[in-house]
Amino acid sequence: MKVLARCPECGRTFLLEVGMEKGKGAHYAHEIKKLGKLHLEILEILAEEDRWLTKRAISYLLHKKGRKVSGNSISGRLSELLGMGLVESRRMRVKLYDEKTQEYRFVKKPVWRITEKGLQRLRGHGCQAYH
Repeated sequence: MKVLARCPECGRTFLLEVGMEKGKGAHYAHEIKKLGKLHLEILEILAEEDRWLTKRAISYLLHKKGRKVSGNSISGRLSELLGMGLVESRRMRVKLYDEKTQEYRFVKKPVWRITEKGLQRLRGHGCQAYH
């Protein structure tokens, strides 16, 4: 992704190529121009449910709609959607891993929900329920 940057010394502006932050979705997400069917189905489920969902819950709801996909496919699409800013993710709980070094680790799987940008994208694809 390119951003406009300004030199603090001379004030000159220029375009700067920046990468994505680690853990912010698929690094190539900014290159995706068109959402696939699974992308849209995941966004629709997250919009309909309007709450934080685990990947397993998303998979179950897709299955109830007659769409059977692997967990890896769902993980990949969620990562891409996260990289595009259409969904957000968070971890729910941490646990003290090493008391001496005060290391903590996440013990619960991430949960996902649609962002306002994701809702706007759904509207742009003609999903009437989100107008």
